[in-house]
Amino acid sequence: MTLANIAISSGNTFYGQTTLHPLGVIAVMLFGMAILIVPRRWAIVPMLAAICFVAPAQRVVVFSLDFDVLRILLLIGWARVLLRGETMGLKWRSLDLALIAWAVSGTVMMTLLYMSQRILIYRIGIMYDALGLYFLFRCLVREWKDVETIALSAAWLSIPLAAAFMLEKSTGRNVFSIFGGVPDITLVRNGSLRCQGAYAHPILAGSFWASLLPLIIALGWRSDWRRCLAPIGLACATIIILASSSSTPMMAFLIAIGAMALYMVRRWMGLFRLSVVTGLLLLQIVMTNPIWHLLTKIDLTGGSTGWYRYKLIDDFLRHFSDWWLMGTKSTAVWREWGTEDITNQYVLEGVTGGLLTLLLFILVLVLAFRAVGRFEDLFGQGRARKILAWAIGSSLFVHATVFIGVSYFGQIQMLWYLTLAIAGSLSPSSRTVRRLAVMGLRPKAPQKTKIVGHVTAVTAPS
Repeated sequence: MTLANIAISSGNTFYGQTTLHPLGVIAVMLFGMAILIVPRRWAIVPMLAAICFVAPAQRVVVFSLDFDVLRILLLIGWARVLLRGETMGLKWRSLDLALIAWAVSGTVMMTLLYMSQRILIYRIGIMYDALGLYFLFRCLVREWKDVETIALSAAWLSIPLAAAFMLEKSTGRNVFSIFGGVPDITLVRNGSLRCQGAYAHPILAGSFWASLLPLIIALGWRSDWRRCLAPIGLACATIIILASSSSTPMMAFLIAIGAMALYMVRRWMGLFRLSVVTGLLLLQIVMTNPIWHLLTKIDLTGGSTGWYRYKLIDDFLRHFSDWWLMGTKSTAVWREWGTEDITNQYVLEGVTGGLLTLLLFILVLVLAFRAVGRFEDLFGQGRARKILAWAIGSSLFVHATVFIGVSYFGQIQMLWYLTLAIAGSLSPSSRTVRRLAVMGLRPKAPQKTKIVGHVTAVTAPS
């Protein structure tokens, strides 16, 4: 079996066939209507709710093209944006161009490698998801209150979802299996139930909520009653992460908490980063194995596959000549000891798109972090918003580290592109930063915009 077949199926046995449950149809209709009629600030919430409660098997296949729930809602989202003229005022960022270049590179390289129409269709689907979701969220996220709405919605959604995960943990049966795409009987590893709810995999379920955790924690610094949602959301998200019984989400949980705690020493982050890099270099010098061998030491559940993740990176680097140009069709010759399952997003980018695609993917991360790094210069409006800005960077960092332990598919992709879009929308352009630096000024907070038809009205900062 080639990497292409594994990537296309993404572990989903429902790929390529229409699967609709009456409840799934009703849910898609209700969420779609909500996307069309709610105010812009709330338009992302129905999509977020849909991926939390509707299993991935719900899909319609049209001319061999798969449209799952997320893709259907994406179409509806773009219909809303175009009908309401909500693309007006969108300013291009270097992050936008880098993401387009990455998507195009991956498509061209993989298509040239396989010379297959099926692969071209698959890669067009990847581009549809990536660019469609990213630019939709760029249009819908325009100000800081939009991010606060996402955080509040995540906290509310975590409550019923945590209850469902607790039920699954206690009974060993997944209530979301009625939609298909997830097993009826919960997976078990080393005696522990690995709950996944409506998500495509237990690891992705836990990682999804670990990456939302910083935004939920940031609610604790609000000045109104909704600050009470922070501890509630934290508790519910923790329940979901623990119920997944997977080391990667648990590590992501610790990283999310640690990243938020670093806010207290944010003024010394340059020194902190230098210390971390220096420490890793010293470890590389004194260790007999490479530093990525440390992955073998991570086991928070008693059944972790840390050694496999170490070996995957090690073989990826050792066989550089096999994949650097356009990727490779198979990695079976690398690893006689295991399968072709690529549980590392960075490795997956290389083996499916070559070195250029991998470097562009890393460039997307670098530009996103640079954009987040400019957030604090956007305002001087108080601690709550600064912590929210820090939370966005922490979420991005969680994604960057989770990529070492899993390659993304299913619902979590929406959250990844949403995080990138927030970074692109709320960060000032390089030209603005340079101009104000020359003037000795700092950028102001993003202004609140009201889009009516094709006219953009600008009001005072919120």
